[in-house]
Amino acid sequence: MKMNFSNMMSLISIITSTTLSLMTNNWLFMWILMEINLFMFIPLMSKNKINDQSIKFFIIQSLSSHLLIFSIMMMSILTNPSKSSSLVLIALLIKIGMTPFHIWMPEIMSKMSWNECFLMNSPIKITPMILINKMSSLKMLILPMILSLISSSLTGLNQINLKKLMAFSSIFNLSWMISSFFISKKISFTFMFIYSMLNFKIMKTFKKLNLMYMNQINYLKFNQKTKLNLILLSISGFPPLMGFFPKWMILKEMIMKSNLISSIMILTSMVSMFMYLQINSFSFTNSSFKKKNLKTNKLISFKLINLMMIPIIIMSWMN
Repeated sequence: MKMNFSNMMSLISIITSTTLSLMTNNWLFMWILMEINLFMFIPLMSKNKINDQSIKFFIIQSLSSHLLIFSIMMMSILTNPSKSSSLVLIALLIKIGMTPFHIWMPEIMSKMSWNECFLMNSPIKITPMILINKMSSLKMLILPMILSLISSSLTGLNQINLKKLMAFSSIFNLSWMISSFFISKKISFTFMFIYSMLNFKIMKTFKKLNLMYMNQINYLKFNQKTKLNLILLSISGFPPLMGFFPKWMILKEMIMKSNLISSIMILTSMVSMFMYLQINSFSFTNSSFKKKNLKTNKLISFKLINLMMIPIIIMSWMN
């Protein structure tokens, strides 16, 4: 995605509409903001010669948008809006690509550029997630949350395509985001911020190194592998790195609310972490290093310290 004037305007529009969605409680206005995001994002896909995928994305998002606005209208008319609430939830789950409405997401993401993958995984999903958080009954979210945790962690194990892998990672972390809705807005915001930051960092690294498949990691330099694997371990929630902190905060509170859900979260996290450790193991066991490669690199050491210290700083702020 080359940053020409039209792309820049699309990006600014996406960021602006996403920011505005954080400041309003009006459902109709938030629906309009989601549509702005949609119409600003699709031209970015079309310019990369993935018109078939952009059409699929447009159809899926349009259907979910129509279902959403229809459900909102029904909620204002019916005296018992419980069925309409279910339709609203289904529409929003389709938009963000959560299980069981996730089939389209990995396939479309695999044809995108890394910049577009980041936009779809983070800014585009923020407004629908805010709407989900505003729903009166969060109990309806438990089943899709559990299904997403299990399906994304297991399906991701067999992936060699890094973009599909990040799609399943997104579905998995969306489940953690939804679980934070049961706890507090502050924890939800913290998780969203840290995940978006790590997501941006990992996809920027993939783009810089021109990586598409797992076996390409084997040809990187030692410093590049170390940096990449540190970020992957962090996004998986490996302690004591930055991605571990928000998951630990969520899990600590969730244990007091539901032993079953917290157990599923722990088990699926172990499977997901194994997926990232597999990449780590693959990258370092399939190549030989000279002794000079094992010398301490000051830049890597500094980044490692940052990844471990930032959670401690945020923990102090949360308390």
